[in-house]
Amino acid sequence: MGITKTLILEQFIQEYSTDRPNYEIFRLKLAELLTALIEDAGIDIVSIESRTKTIQSFKEKIQRPEKNYSNPLDQITDLCGIRIITYYTEDIYKIADIIESEFAIDEDNSVDKTKITSPDKFGYLSLHYVLKLNKKRNYLIEWKNFKNLKAEIQIRSILQHSWAAIDHKLRYKIKKEIPSSLQRKIFRLSALLELADEEFLSIKKQTEELSTEIELSIAKGNLDIEFNSISLKSYLHDNNLTDDIKQKALKLGFTSDTEDINDPETQEYFLMRLIATLDNSRLNSIRELDNFLNTIFPYIEGKLKLVKDAFDEISDENIYANKSDLVLMLLVLSEETKIDITDPKLRNLIQWQPLLDCFDFILKN
Repeated sequence: MGITKTLILEQFIQEYSTDRPNYEIFRLKLAELLTALIEDAGIDIVSIESRTKTIQSFKEKIQRPEKNYSNPLDQITDLCGIRIITYYTEDIYKIADIIESEFAIDEDNSVDKTKITSPDKFGYLSLHYVLKLNKKRNYLIEWKNFKNLKAEIQIRSILQHSWAAIDHKLRYKIKKEIPSSLQRKIFRLSALLELADEEFLSIKKQTEELSTEIELSIAKGNLDIEFNSISLKSYLHDNNLTDDIKQKALKLGFTSDTEDINDPETQEYFLMRLIATLDNSRLNSIRELDNFLNTIFPYIEGKLKLVKDAFDEISDENIYANKSDLVLMLLVLSEETKIDITDPKLRNLIQWQPLLDCFDFILKN
């Protein structure tokens, strides 16, 4: 490498060292913006990972013999990199639509690797975008310092991501050409994971269809449906009876649901412990649950007051007027259901110790 070229590269390295803090801020703001845009679109993702290229990595890249950058700060597109990992392949394209509508895309450096057909490339089936801020965002005060910066965005499913990581690790360890016997195994595993990716998406769509069918069935009054998270969620959500139960709880001083409590994962947890309780009851269908709640309706306020008073006595935590938990309380405190709240297996499934202590306190008194 000539002295002149070395000096030029050193100047670029120094310039990147100076500019890197700005890239770091850009990365953080961009990841935050993408997270907000994806959440606003109602897309559930696994994670968003991001990194800013280190000075050492930048130095090594521009000094590679095969590279001949005239202006590496402009030509290297991944100084700021973000990887979005989705649960399902269909969400890759939903997020792609968001990115294309919200940013200026460098078409020449962006590539759709989801169209790769080579049998050993499953882990590399991802979308790669190189983007800049669009004109509208460039004029915003909080973004004006980043209007000339580029970022590389990679979108892939969790199985694609997992396979790419494992495949890279295997190939890195072997370093040289992989023996044909191992290549065959790798190809087979790649095909299995690609099939699994497709099947997960198929299951998701079938679950959505089943959920719609159950919702329509319950709305029409057909309650002869077995207990599961879909049927219970539908029954609890759009039901005047459970609405009335919640209103009674709120009047008694139960705490209103917060944003954290209404988080989908938290709601799923509430549903799971309600299902566990129902599995230990004499009830076998949504209709039987509905009949049970209608039968005890005149006594519901008194039973919930028992819980609230006991909870105030033994705990400093909030007890929420969450429909799943309210029904769980009524099931446990009603003799008709024959639920043994001392059963270790059930207690382990309910998990929330303050509520279990509350039941123990009521039963002892």
